Formats: sequence, structure tokens, C-alpha cells
Amino acid sequence: MANIFNIKTEVLSAEIMDLNPKQGIVTGYFSKFNNVDGDGDIIRPGAFTKTIKEQGPQSPLPRIKHLLNHDPSLPLGVLKSLTEDSYGLAYESQIGSHEGGEDFIKMVESGLITEHSIGFKIIKRNQIQSYENYLKNPQLGQYEITEIKLYEGSSLTAWGANPLTPITSLKSMNDVDLLVAKHEAIEKFCRNTTATDDTIQMLLLHSKQLAQLILDMKGTTDPGKSNQPEESVVDIIRQFNNNLKK
Repeated sequence: MANIFNIKTEVLSAEIMDLNPKQGIVTGYFSKFNNVDGDGDIIRPGAFTKTIKEQGPQSPLPRIKHLLNHDPSLPLGVLKSLTEDSYGLAYESQIGSHEGGEDFIKMVESGLITEHSIGFKIIKRNQIQSYENYLKNPQLGQYEITEIKLYEGSSLTAWGANPLTPITSLKSMNDVDLLVAKHEAIEKFCRNTTATDDTIQMLLLHSKQLAQLILDMKGTTDPGKSNQPEESVVDIIRQFNNNLKK
């Protein structure tokens, strides 16, 4: 296989299993087994066995990182365990006491961290069906991945490093409702949080992008609103920037 760094984002029903804010311990899942992702890939149980043994937390040379949004400059904590179970790749992480770690715990507590993603290289995969057949039967997948070299697991504030790309295919009103709920959650968090300015600025950017995407998906025809994010977001950003100048 080519030396390609891959990123996969998954929405899981129980990504954060437990949080102990006082001890700074978070447990959850970075990946799920046996489901077809947006690339048509299915990660099989055992795919992480070798990489965990060679570079996992209990290995002689631990190198797998826990990051925020796939950004190497934003480490969240030290992985204490990585294990495969019947559901997927489970992790336990000791979150750092730095500002980024403290903000992460606040975001988990508020429900803003709802997705995880992995950065990895495919070592072995098998074709399940041709691309033409995959287009006809996407629920069967195109490839099954049986071995992965894992570089990092990321907790996400949105939908990947670029918060817009993984959701451009959303079309139904239910999808819009999900985006509105996410947008409102970010807005509420930014109004009430004691998180750092950098974290608030990052989330406000996501919120502004979401507001524009929501308008685009609704097909807004009002020329006074078609290219403007919702007023509430503008107000928060303006207030935040004014506070920075004081």
C-alpha cells in the first residue's frame, strides 16, 4: 500500500463512555468495527492489534497520540490504554492539566465533543466488491481493512479538520435540525464558559460556518440573509472581540 496518511471520522453512539473531571480521565472509542464508513471501508476486529502491540501505551515505544482535531500542536493527554473489544477501539486517556486539556474537559461535560476520528495508514485491506457494484450496494462496503498503523486518535469539536467537508452531503431537514442543534450548543457554550479565548474563537468560527451552511441547505432566498450568518452568532463574535480589546 502507498504511504498515505488517512483520516476517518465516525459518529458513534457511545464515543465518550466515562469522564472523571477531578482526575482528568476520559474513556471512549476512537473507531467502530464492522460498519461501512463514508469511504466504503469496513474496519474489522484485529485491525489495530499489531499497532497497539508495537506502539501502543503499553509497548516499549509508545507513540500513538490523543489530539484535538488532528492538530499535533493541540495534544489533549496521554493515552493510558488502547484495546479492542467487540464494539471497536476503546481508549483511556489522562487529560493534561494545561489550558487545552482543561477546555477539553469542559467541552466533554457540555456535550460539544460528540465525534472521534483516527489518523492512520492502511497496511492490509481486501476488496469486497467492485466500485461499480459498491455504487449499487453501498451497504455492503467496497473494502475491508484488516490491518492499520495508527498514528493518533482525535476528539473533534466539529466534523474533522475541515468542519464543513464531511457534512456537505447532508440534504434532509433532519440533517438541518442536527446542524441547528450543534450550532445552538456551541453558541450556548461560548456564552457561559470559562474556557480560554483561543478555544472560544475556534468554536465561534465553527458556529459561524455552521450558520452559513444551515442557510445554504435551507435554500434561503432572502437577499438580506443569504450570505450572512445568523445574527446571534454575529453578536457573540462582536461581543467577544470587544472584550478582547478591553
